[in-house]
Amino acid sequence: MHATTPRAEQPLPPYGACLLGSINLARLIRDPFTERARLDTAMLDELVAAAVRMMDNTIDVSGFPLEAQRIEAMTKRRIGLGVTGLADALMMCGERYGSLSGAAVAGEWARRVNRAAYLTSAHLAAEKGAFPLFDREAYLAGESVRELDGDVRALIAENGIRNALLTSIAPTGTISLLADNISSGIEPVFAHGYTRKVREPDGSLREEKVSDHAVRLYRDMFGPEAPLPAHFVTAQDLTPAEHVRMQAAVQRHVDSAISKTVNVPEDISFAVFSR
Repeated sequence: MHATTPRAEQPLPPYGACLLGSINLARLIRDPFTERARLDTAMLDELVAAAVRMMDNTIDVSGFPLEAQRIEAMTKRRIGLGVTGLADALMMCGERYGSLSGAAVAGEWARRVNRAAYLTSAHLAAEKGAFPLFDREAYLAGESVRELDGDVRALIAENGIRNALLTSIAPTGTISLLADNISSGIEPVFAHGYTRKVREPDGSLREEKVSDHAVRLYRDMFGPEAPLPAHFVTAQDLTPAEHVRMQAAVQRHVDSAISKTVNVPEDISFAVFSR
């Protein structure tokens, strides 16, 4: 069978293994909901470096059901580091998900993650060696590698690179819940508040009201009845084109793929959808 992973964040070769990790962008916003709101890029660089090293180590300690899977993982050392909490982070910075400026900010954050990941992997190659199938000339001629900054390409030319591929953005549904119900992956906020059904150990269901992390933080700061700003959009407020705009802005800086859902009303016309 030839296919992507079920949510399409990793198109894999035969016997490929999916090793994913995500950085919570919402945790890195300083002075949220103010004119000074910003992403802590220095901390982001540190987290990316630590994550790439950790994920590379994970390849060596993982158990694979099939020998062919182990060989595929060891010879290419593919990892997929991505982000989650993007929509919450944008809201905290005053940006509307789906807007031109929101897409530009998201693209710049993705570029920063990609750059730091490739720099780290090139330094790891000097320390531990490049991935076994590394071909310097062919690798540097690759489409995504040609888009890297000149200093990153120069370091790869000098050291090689530890991991054949480095970035991928998964849906991150469960880990986003664990991270205080932040928005998942690069998806918009699903809803400001909603009710989840939770299955208990005895099989029964209980209902639990949940709210989005950024919404809760905003109301903690400005009062429980504070009206939400206009840029606090949800998945139901966006057009298909706005969803695609966000993915296109980020995908340019991701060497694998992105899991993305486009939410549309049941009665959407094909003409509107096709735009």
